[in-house]
Amino acid sequence: MFASLARFPDTLGTFGLIFWGGVLLALLIAVGVLIVIEQRMFRARGKGGGALFVRLCSLPILALTVAAVLFAARAVSGMESLAVFYVALFTLAPLMWFGLHGLAGWLASPRLGRGESAWLAVSGLLMLLLPVGIVSALQMPYFHLVRLIDGARVAATDQRPLPHDVRPVVRFRLAAVGGGTGDLLVQSLRAPAGVTVERVEAMSGGHWADTATQMHAYMCRNGADLHFAWRPGTALPRLRLHWRDASGAALTEFQPAGPVVLPPAADFVPRWRSGGGVDLPAPLPRDLVTVSNQAGASGYFRALPASLDRAHDCVLGGDHLTWTSSDDAVSSLRISIDLTATDRGLSAQYVRPDP
Repeated sequence: MFASLARFPDTLGTFGLIFWGGVLLALLIAVGVLIVIEQRMFRARGKGGGALFVRLCSLPILALTVAAVLFAARAVSGMESLAVFYVALFTLAPLMWFGLHGLAGWLASPRLGRGESAWLAVSGLLMLLLPVGIVSALQMPYFHLVRLIDGARVAATDQRPLPHDVRPVVRFRLAAVGGGTGDLLVQSLRAPAGVTVERVEAMSGGHWADTATQMHAYMCRNGADLHFAWRPGTALPRLRLHWRDASGAALTEFQPAGPVVLPPAADFVPRWRSGGGVDLPAPLPRDLVTVSNQAGASGYFRALPASLDRAHDCVLGGDHLTWTSSDDAVSSLRISIDLTATDRGLSAQYVRPDP
């Protein structure tokens, strides 16, 4: 979670930081003005100190209310936990929020009446919900502005041929779980020295979307190199590479596609190393590979740790794959492709041979 928060400013970019920073500052000022107005109203009644005490109690009351709802939901396992969460959100949460505000008003000096405590509870709730509503309402205008700015930036960027060495498509034959085989096509774009890839975008829904914020099991990056893996007949999205070399920034569109005539298939045979390393015949996206510390086909498989750095999310040859943080050796690995497809996709399993 902390790693995601650390990457959040980079995800927003300069314009996003300025826009949402300005929105946050405006909301904080607005909430501060509302609190000042509220305090003046209660001071006119001679209860300014009591109102201030209740308002200061709103934050710990909020923490207790949230903790109670989450505790109730986590006390039940399975799908029922979601139902319990919603029931607690609309029953337990209001009771605690208004009840604790009433208790704080009774403990305050000067003491507040029930109506005054309820007023502070309602106004505090509005101060919490209105910013959420305003941020949600600004999402679409923000995305439109981002697209306009991105379009202007792209129009001003030099469009040049791709500097990468586009390697031929290679076809592998995978031994499918349950019998039979399935084909996998792979292709690599190797960047020359001095070239850096700043961003890779995919055409999605008629708009260019940054792949760093998407799931893209068909592609992975190793710095400036790109590697693709897909099943024959699968249509991959069109990509737009933002790259830079000594002459400046540039962009290039590229779409990996299967050849008209498929090349001969070679068996996909991982080479196991001592100590847990595996040499794969080709780099694969990390999202395609799961590992197990059991050699049997019924062993429990788990996904590799998700790479938060989308510029280095490939499983390369010789990677040290481990089952747990205790560095247990991987005994088998599974490659799963398009499991959501109507034909249930392709799943292949490879077991470390006995010493």
